[in-house]
Amino acid sequence: MAEGLITVSALHSPPPEPALQLRDLWLRLGREVILRGVNLDVMPGEGITLLGENGAGKTTLLRLLASGLRPTRGEGRVMGFDLRDSRAVRDSIHLMPVDAGLYPDLSCAENLEFALKMHGQTGAVAAALRRVTLEAAATRRVRFLSAGMRKRLALARAHLLARPVTLIDEPFANLDTAGRQLVLELLAELRADGVTLLIAAHEPELARQVAPRALRLAAGVLHEE
Repeated sequence: MAEGLITVSALHSPPPEPALQLRDLWLRLGREVILRGVNLDVMPGEGITLLGENGAGKTTLLRLLASGLRPTRGEGRVMGFDLRDSRAVRDSIHLMPVDAGLYPDLSCAENLEFALKMHGQTGAVAAALRRVTLEAAATRRVRFLSAGMRKRLALARAHLLARPVTLIDEPFANLDTAGRQLVLELLAELRADGVTLLIAAHEPELARQVAPRALRLAAGVLHEE
């Protein structure tokens, strides 16, 4: 084929499939409707900042995307897998809750080693700790870490597990200026690695530095900011 020619198959190649896709998704918990007809398309490698008041349902939406909750009605897919296929979804997505989701009686290194074991993976734990400047705290129990150190450890775990989609709930909460800057750098590294990020945050001016597209959840309805 002559150099510079574009084939017909290349012209008609299908667009990439969304990393996250929701269609008319509703969620009812007890008598309360939390999500109302949510539609969402997030492309691979995209960064999304999720905004909303306390109680708007941001954390609930993250849990649903991570297959921790089942939708009442509607359809959803994560990396092409149906939301109701919990095992496949959990192999494609990593959720970092606001409390970092760490084991307080395990050391930093043990937390990372346990995460790898639970997911049937291997990885360079020492290098991951160096990446978040926690090498000196490798043997320290998590219960004795500051909030910033726990956030950094949770992000080290996200790097190690290397899921194509990472959901993060309030990554900047309870951090000082230096801690927020370091978290920003670590989130930027995830984006640089091609990870799709969905960040629920009350600090849009920070989150949008690494996740520029903003969505707002209000009264159970999701819309572009």
